[in-house]
Amino acid sequence: MKKLLWPVIGFVLLVWSALAWFVHSLIGWGGQLVASNADVVSPHPETVEWLSWFANSGSGIAEWLVLAVWALGVGLALLVGFAGQRLLPRFGSLTERLGTPS
Repeated sequence: MKKLLWPVIGFVLLVWSALAWFVHSLIGWGGQLVASNADVVSPHPETVEWLSWFANSGSGIAEWLVLAVWALGVGLALLVGFAGQRLLPRFGSLTERLGTPS
């Protein structure tokens, strides 16, 4: 079980990182799309400028939020990995305690 723990944690981190990268890219793309099409909402120049600035700022803040959530997820996965490594018995010691040949 211990030998399988870190490859599973690695796979979970790979999937978590791919998901975070996808969401980060989607937010950036969506913010650019909204900022470049702000003139569709209103013909007033100040309103267009304000909407464009708001979309760019909001997407920037959201991208940093995705990065923070990703870092928390990585920290949690590593914590589970280290805790599992300390708490899970080894196969060799388990078979010795049960008295079965290894």
